[in-house]
Amino acid sequence: MGLAVVLGARFVAGLAAGNRNIDAVHAGYLLPTVAAFLILGQSAAGAGWTGLSVAGIGVGVLFWLLLGTIVLARMVFRPALPAALVPTFAIFSAPPAVAGNAWFAFTGGRLDTIQYLLLGTFVLLIAVQAALIGTYWRLPFTLGFWAFTFTVASSGTYALHWLKLAGGPAQPFWGYLSLTLVTVIIGSIAGRSVNLLVRSRSSVSALARA
Repeated sequence: MGLAVVLGARFVAGLAAGNRNIDAVHAGYLLPTVAAFLILGQSAAGAGWTGLSVAGIGVGVLFWLLLGTIVLARMVFRPALPAALVPTFAIFSAPPAVAGNAWFAFTGGRLDTIQYLLLGTFVLLIAVQAALIGTYWRLPFTLGFWAFTFTVASSGTYALHWLKLAGGPAQPFWGYLSLTLVTVIIGSIAGRSVNLLVRSRSSVSALARA
């Protein structure tokens, strides 16, 4: 929790110092700021520290509003990201799920107005990622695709919370389906990463022998 505060403060201080190229900004900036504080809030709630939990969630949401706006503006008004960084935009859709998980931890799994607001935002931003599947599919695979794993894992967890609340006889089926999708996506990225590293080492070895 202390590390999240230190990283967040240093990050904002770095922004305030200027001399930062807007073209270098990408959605990965949301991880050490938005995600760190929202996870702080969720962890504090699990430990029973309700005041710290609300504070962490509040700072996470603040970073989400500030940096989310900057990231989207960079994507809209500046040249396209390099292909290796395009997958990082998947992280742009993670905050509603991470915030929702943290708020569920704070409220003990109860529904309220804030949770419905987060759900609506979550659905919209996941739909954005669905609309970009074709773009992602055409990209050559790089380790940057690990950006998807954070969004997929947090979204799967958030979906399980809502499925539990919805109940019904079909709940186990949809729950196992969500877990299966998360596992397959993360597993496939892990498998392709290993294959990429093996091929890269083979190429380096071949060049060294040459």
